[in-house]
This record gives sequence, structure tokens and C-alpha cells, in this order.
Amino acid sequence: MSVSLGKYQLLRKIAAGGMGQIFLALERNAGIERLVVLKRVLPHLSQDEDFLEMFQEEAQLVAGLRHPNLITILEWTQLEDRHCLVMEYVQGEDLRRLEKFARTRSQSLPVGLALRIVAEAAAGLHYAHQACGPQGQALQLVHRDVSPQNILVGFDGGVKVIDFGVAKAAGSASHTATGVLKGKYPYMSPEQANGLPVDPRSDLFALGVVLWELLTGRRLFKGESDMMTLRLVRDCQVPPPSQLRPAVTPELDALVLKALAPVPEQRFPDCGAFRLAIEDFLLQQRMPASTAHLSAWLHEVYAERIALEANPAHLDQLTEDSDLDAHSNPSRSTTQRSQSQSLVPASGGGHTPSRSGPTPDTHHTRSVQVELPRRRLSAGRVGTVLGLMLLMAGAAVILLRQQAPPPPVAVTPPPTPAPTEPPSPPPAPRPVMLTVRSEPPGAQVEVNGQSSGRTPLDMPLAANAPPLTLALRLEGYEPASRRVSPEDAPEVSVRLNPKPAAHKPPRRAPAPRPPPALDIKMGR
Repeated sequence: MSVSLGKYQLLRKIAAGGMGQIFLALERNAGIERLVVLKRVLPHLSQDEDFLEMFQEEAQLVAGLRHPNLITILEWTQLEDRHCLVMEYVQGEDLRRLEKFARTRSQSLPVGLALRIVAEAAAGLHYAHQACGPQGQALQLVHRDVSPQNILVGFDGGVKVIDFGVAKAAGSASHTATGVLKGKYPYMSPEQANGLPVDPRSDLFALGVVLWELLTGRRLFKGESDMMTLRLVRDCQVPPPSQLRPAVTPELDALVLKALAPVPEQRFPDCGAFRLAIEDFLLQQRMPASTAHLSAWLHEVYAERIALEANPAHLDQLTEDSDLDAHSNPSRSTTQRSQSQSLVPASGGGHTPSRSGPTPDTHHTRSVQVELPRRRLSAGRVGTVLGLMLLMAGAAVILLRQQAPPPPVAVTPPPTPAPTEPPSPPPAPRPVMLTVRSEPPGAQVEVNGQSSGRTPLDMPLAANAPPLTLALRLEGYEPASRRVSPEDAPEVSVRLNPKPAAHKPPRRAPAPRPPPALDIKMGR
């Protein structure tokens, strides 16, 4: 089923976030057909002038950018009084879903391919950072929302950075209010999390977080709440990836940790230098990491989906919550189809122009409304039908009164009080896992004077446990102590200071010896 809106025919909803909906559509223009992606503003935001200004600013910022690693904006238009961005369609998956789907198939992303994806994304970001306006002025564009959800990996091996919805440029019309953070907290740079001005090195830091998570398979800055996540970002304690994945070499550790330096001046100077460092590493290690290798791996992981989407008939399906029937004529009658379709729920938050076809997410069933034709009856026929129906109803009532026996009197017993059950005890609080790390690692940890192991050390704590005193000892370093509690979860890191060199007393110069006595004979 599809819905036509002018020259666009909506085929399937790909995603729905808090601000807009994204549809796969077929564009027909002057006899030429092509698949495109429509990003439409939600109805309740169509009258919000501030939001529309930000939405239009995204189109103006990105429409002039042309790079193979950036999504291409084709048009900014209105469809039925709703603003809409028309973007190129890329058959593929965003990096977050790709990683999750690969794990369900027990196929982790190889190190070389993870580096290839990040290097291509760095190339697109570097181009955007260096872009100039129509008059030659530097735009000083900063994406501010680099995350796996906004990195699109095509099945052909291409990589594109998408969703410049919170991007910032010099002279931008929209200004961020003091204390308002834009972007995803786990991928912010420390300066962005502190509300300080950002430059392209903030995007470089976010891309470093993406690379760290691809290499380790774990989240770097992810707390139990937004406040804890921001605290982790501001502390910026980053363990080397090799501690979690032995396949990572010390040279790759140094590359990743430089991108994740807490101070911008300690990072790579720009995304172009970051990309060059990755390419040099791949050449030195001779890793299979070309776009051809990436495409071959994706065709192996997504073989079923690629074969399914090869048939254009499978594209003509709408998913749940499409609200397309809101665009139909309200005077028309609708009824539900007897058969329901198994539909894929859209993931909230990210705007991914390629989320099409089956995904590993949980499926839901919902019936789709379709219009059925209605036959009109003349006034005479309507009167005849109504008269016959009234006569038949009256005869049925008379016949039932003559034949029906008197109803029995029902005696209802008094209600039996339900047995009272003792209230169930409240559930015990869930334990909290606290990871103790040290810099350097391998320190002996003593809890209240008792040895518990060496760092990194996982310590289960009760949620209401009292504070503990940790003592860390490592040969050659000064002992350190730290007071911890369950509120410090998920991890705490202690830096150990090396012991100062022992000062030896200066050696005294030996006293001068008297000259040896000369054996001189006197006399003849």
C-alpha cells in the first residue's frame, strides 16, 4: 500500500523521532523515477517558528555540501502544509543497528573494518569543517551530534554522516541558550558537556568515542542517568581498548587515546589528521580494510535482507504509526483490513535515511486502514427497506412474548469475602557493580584492610551499603586510599604517583695521603 503526495509516493516509514518522521518514497519527475528519503516535520511542530527555523537552517547548511561521505540534500519543500527535506536514499544500516545485528549473528565487526568506517566518517566531517559559503567565507560548521546512529553504512561499502539537525555554524541564526546541551550525552566532548564553546575537535572526540566502542564492544560513557553520564564525560577516564580486546595493539591504543584526550589541544589537530593516522596504521598492519572488504562482510551478514530488498514489490509497504490516513479526505469512510501485517517499530531519536526492510528489533502487529467503496441507495429504496425491517422486528417481539416462559427468580448468595493475603515484602534492592581501576593497572586493592584483588577489579555492592575505604598499593608507587560508595558506580579510577627517588648522602672526598717517606741514607 502507498500514499501519493504530489510527485512523491510514500512507500514505507523508516523512522520516527521526537521532531520528525522519515519515509522511503518514490519520486516521479518528468518521466524519471528514483527512490528518495523524506524527512517531514511532525504536525504539532509545523506551527513552531523556532523549530522550523532550525529545520530550514539544517537544509541550508547541508544542501551546499557535496561529498561522498555526507548525505546529500536534494530539496527543501512543503507537502500538504508540512515542511519536508528530500534526501538521497542509501541502501544500508546505521552503525548502531549494524553492530547490534552483527552481535545477534555472533559476528563482531573486525578491527580493520571498524577503522575503515571511522576513517570514512572522519573524511566527511573534515570536509564539512572546512566548507565555505557562497561568498567564500568559512562556515566553521560543527556537527555536535556525531554518534553511531548518525553514521550510515551502505551495503556497497560507502559510509555517510547524516543528520545535521543540531549542527552549528558561524553566524548561525539559532543560538543555544545557556545551560542547554544539544546532542547525545554519551558522545559529547568534555567541553560540550560543560557548556563551553566547541570547535571541530569536539566532533573528533565524539568520533573517537565511536571508535573506542566499536573496538571494545562496550559503552564508554554510559551511566544509569543523564547526570551520571555527563559526569563520566566530564571526568573523561578512558581505559586503553586493549584491556578489553586483546586484538587491539598498543599502537592502536595510542591512536584512540589521542583522539579521546580530555583537552582539545592534546587531540589530533582536525579530523583530516585523525583519518590520516588511521590510514597509516592500516598500511603498516596490512589489514584488509578497503570499502570492498566492508561491502563483502555486509553482504555476508545481511544476505537475507539484501535478497529481499532486491524485489521492488517489497518496498511498497507502510509500517506502523505512519499517520498517513491523516492526509486523506475526512469525509471518506474507512474500515479495517481483516488481515494484519507484521510491522517493524521505528527507533526513536536517530534520523536514518536507510532504515528499510527487516531489522532485528521486536515486531508488532497492527492493522492498516484502507478505503472500501460505498454504494448509494435511492430514497424510495431506503424507505422500503426500513419499512420491511420495522414489520419484521414487531412480529418477532410478539412471537417471543407468546412463547417465552416466565423468567426464573434468581437467588444470589451473599458474596464471600475474599481472603486477605499478607502484604508481600518489598523487593530487595538490586546490587550495584563498581569497577575499580588504577593508572597504571595491576595495583593491589585492600578493602577495610583485607586484600580483594588487583585492578581492574569488579566489586558487587549492595545499593544501601555504607561507604568503604579502598587502599591501593603497587610496587614503585606511593600507596593511595579512596573512599567509595554505591553512588560512585559504575566505576572509579585512582591515579597512583611514582615514589620519589631516594636521596643518598654525598660521598666525601678521600683525605689526602701524606707523601711516602724517602729512604735516604746519610753519611758516606
